[in-house]
Amino acid sequence: MSSIYIMRHGDAIGRAATDAERPLSELGQADAAKMVPSLLEQPPTLLWVSPYLRAQQTAAIVVTGLVQAGHSPKIETIPNITPEDNPFTLVEALADLNQGPLMLVSHNPFVSTLLSLLTEGHTQARIGMATASIACVQGEVTGLGTMDLQWYKAPCDLAI
Repeated sequence: MSSIYIMRHGDAIGRAATDAERPLSELGQADAAKMVPSLLEQPPTLLWVSPYLRAQQTAAIVVTGLVQAGHSPKIETIPNITPEDNPFTLVEALADLNQGPLMLVSHNPFVSTLLSLLTEGHTQARIGMATASIACVQGEVTGLGTMDLQWYKAPCDLAI
Protein backbone atom coordinates (compact mmCIF):
# COMPACT_ATOMS: atom_id res chain seq x y z
CA MET A 1 0.00 0.00 0.00
CA SER A 2 1.38 3.39 -0.91
CA SER A 3 0.74 6.85 0.50
CA ILE A 4 0.39 10.02 -1.51
CA TYR A 5 0.20 13.48 0.00
CA ILE A 6 -1.57 16.05 -2.14
CA MET A 7 -0.77 19.62 -1.12
CA ARG A 8 -2.04 22.87 -2.49
CA HIS A 9 0.52 25.69 -2.43
CA GLY A 10 0.30 28.32 0.30
CA ASP A 11 -1.47 31.65 -0.05
CA ALA A 12 0.12 33.77 -2.81
CA ILE A 13 0.11 37.46 -3.58
CA GLY A 14 -2.56 38.53 -6.04
CA ARG A 15 -0.48 39.97 -8.86
CA ALA A 16 2.78 39.36 -10.67
CA ALA A 17 4.00 39.65 -14.26
CA THR A 18 2.48 36.20 -14.93
CA ASP A 19 0.44 33.74 -12.90
CA ALA A 20 3.44 31.41 -12.80
CA GLU A 21 5.53 34.11 -11.10
CA ARG A 22 3.20 34.85 -8.16
CA PRO A 23 5.16 34.31 -4.91
CA LEU A 24 3.84 33.21 -1.55
CA SER A 25 2.53 35.85 0.80
CA GLU A 26 3.78 35.98 4.40
CA LEU A 27 0.63 34.07 5.39
CA GLY A 28 1.37 31.45 2.73
CA GLN A 29 4.90 30.98 4.03
CA ALA A 30 3.71 30.60 7.63
CA ASP A 31 0.90 28.21 6.66
CA ALA A 32 3.25 25.97 4.65
CA ALA A 33 5.61 25.70 7.62
CA LYS A 34 2.67 24.99 9.93
CA MET A 35 1.78 21.88 7.88
CA VAL A 36 5.17 20.11 8.22
CA PRO A 37 4.35 18.31 11.53
CA SER A 38 1.44 16.58 9.76
CA LEU A 39 4.00 14.79 7.57
CA LEU A 40 6.46 13.60 10.20
CA GLU A 41 4.82 10.28 11.09
CA GLN A 42 5.34 8.98 7.56
CA PRO A 43 7.39 11.65 5.73
CA PRO A 44 7.46 11.84 1.96
CA THR A 45 10.63 10.59 0.29
CA LEU A 46 9.86 12.27 -3.03
CA LEU A 47 8.14 15.56 -3.89
CA TRP A 48 6.72 16.28 -7.33
CA VAL A 49 6.32 20.04 -7.60
CA SER A 50 4.69 22.37 -10.11
CA PRO A 51 7.13 24.74 -11.80
CA TYR A 52 5.11 27.77 -10.67
CA LEU A 53 6.94 29.93 -8.12
CA ARG A 54 4.36 29.63 -5.31
CA ALA A 55 4.44 25.82 -5.49
CA GLN A 56 8.25 25.79 -5.58
CA GLN A 57 8.36 28.06 -2.52
CA THR A 58 5.82 25.91 -0.66
CA ALA A 59 7.84 22.76 -1.40
CA ALA A 60 11.07 24.44 -0.27
CA ILE A 61 9.48 25.35 3.07
CA VAL A 62 8.18 21.80 3.54
CA VAL A 63 11.54 20.27 2.64
CA THR A 64 13.35 22.62 5.04
CA GLY A 65 11.06 21.44 7.84
CA LEU A 66 11.55 17.79 6.91
CA VAL A 67 15.34 18.19 6.77
CA GLN A 68 15.32 19.87 10.19
CA ALA A 69 13.45 16.78 11.46
CA GLY A 70 16.14 14.47 10.04
CA HIS A 71 14.60 13.49 6.68
CA SER A 72 15.99 14.04 3.19
CA PRO A 73 13.31 13.92 0.51
CA LYS A 74 14.12 14.23 -3.18
CA ILE A 75 12.45 17.04 -5.16
CA GLU A 76 11.47 16.90 -8.83
CA THR A 77 9.80 19.68 -10.81
CA ILE A 78 6.97 18.20 -12.88
CA PRO A 79 5.73 20.44 -15.70
CA ASN A 80 2.26 18.91 -16.15
CA ILE A 81 0.76 19.69 -12.72
CA THR A 82 -0.10 23.37 -13.12
CA PRO A 83 -3.62 24.79 -12.63
CA GLU A 84 -4.57 24.27 -16.28
CA ASP A 85 -3.27 20.71 -16.63
CA ASN A 86 -5.36 17.56 -16.84
CA PRO A 87 -5.11 15.41 -13.67
CA PHE A 88 -6.11 12.29 -15.62
CA THR A 89 -2.59 12.17 -17.09
CA LEU A 90 -1.03 12.21 -13.62
CA VAL A 91 -3.18 9.29 -12.47
CA GLU A 92 -1.50 7.19 -15.18
CA ALA A 93 1.97 8.29 -13.99
CA LEU A 94 1.09 7.49 -10.38
CA ALA A 95 0.15 3.94 -11.35
CA ASP A 96 3.76 3.39 -12.48
CA LEU A 97 5.37 4.93 -9.40
CA ASN A 98 7.42 2.59 -7.24
CA GLN A 99 8.67 5.14 -4.68
CA GLY A 100 6.96 6.62 -1.75
CA PRO A 101 5.51 8.14 0.16
CA LEU A 102 5.08 10.74 -2.58
CA MET A 103 4.02 14.34 -2.08
CA LEU A 104 2.54 16.48 -4.85
CA VAL A 105 2.65 20.27 -4.47
CA SER A 106 0.36 21.90 -6.99
CA HIS A 107 -2.67 24.18 -7.49
CA ASN A 108 -6.42 24.25 -7.64
CA PRO A 109 -8.42 23.11 -9.50
CA PHE A 110 -5.80 20.45 -10.28
CA VAL A 111 -5.36 19.15 -6.70
CA SER A 112 -9.07 19.03 -5.82
CA THR A 113 -9.87 17.22 -9.05
CA LEU A 114 -6.95 14.79 -8.62
CA LEU A 115 -8.06 13.98 -5.08
CA SER A 116 -11.56 13.23 -6.34
CA LEU A 117 -10.26 11.06 -9.20
CA LEU A 118 -8.06 9.01 -6.89
CA THR A 119 -10.62 8.50 -4.12
CA GLU A 120 -14.01 8.71 -5.81
CA GLY A 121 -13.32 8.00 -9.47
CA HIS A 122 -14.87 11.20 -10.87
CA THR A 123 -14.10 14.90 -11.30
CA GLN A 124 -16.80 16.34 -9.02
CA ALA A 125 -14.49 17.39 -6.19
CA ARG A 126 -16.06 16.87 -2.78
CA ILE A 127 -13.14 18.62 -1.07
CA GLY A 128 -12.14 22.02 -2.42
CA MET A 129 -8.60 22.13 -1.09
CA ALA A 130 -7.68 25.29 0.82
CA THR A 131 -4.30 26.95 0.38
CA ALA A 132 -1.50 25.01 2.12
CA SER A 133 -3.87 22.12 2.87
CA ILE A 134 -2.77 18.50 2.59
CA ALA A 135 -4.79 15.37 1.81
CA CYS A 136 -3.25 11.97 2.55
CA VAL A 137 -4.51 9.10 0.41
CA GLN A 138 -3.48 5.45 0.63
CA GLY A 139 -3.89 2.44 -1.58
CA GLU A 140 -2.72 1.32 -4.97
CA VAL A 141 -3.35 3.42 -8.05
CA THR A 142 -4.79 0.71 -10.26
CA GLY A 143 -7.49 2.93 -11.70
CA LEU A 144 -9.84 5.72 -10.77
CA GLY A 145 -11.31 5.66 -7.27
CA THR A 146 -8.89 3.04 -5.94
CA MET A 147 -7.37 5.05 -3.08
CA ASP A 148 -8.76 5.90 0.35
CA LEU A 149 -8.67 9.33 1.94
CA GLN A 150 -6.87 8.91 5.28
CA TRP A 151 -6.97 12.54 6.35
CA TYR A 152 -7.32 16.10 5.16
CA LYS A 153 -5.78 19.00 7.09
CA ALA A 154 -5.76 22.72 6.47
CA PRO A 155 -3.68 25.31 8.34
CA CYS A 156 -6.81 26.77 9.97
CA ASP A 157 -7.49 23.35 11.53
CA LEU A 158 -4.13 23.20 13.34
CA ALA A 159 -3.09 24.86 16.57
CA ILE A 160 -0.47 27.57 16.32
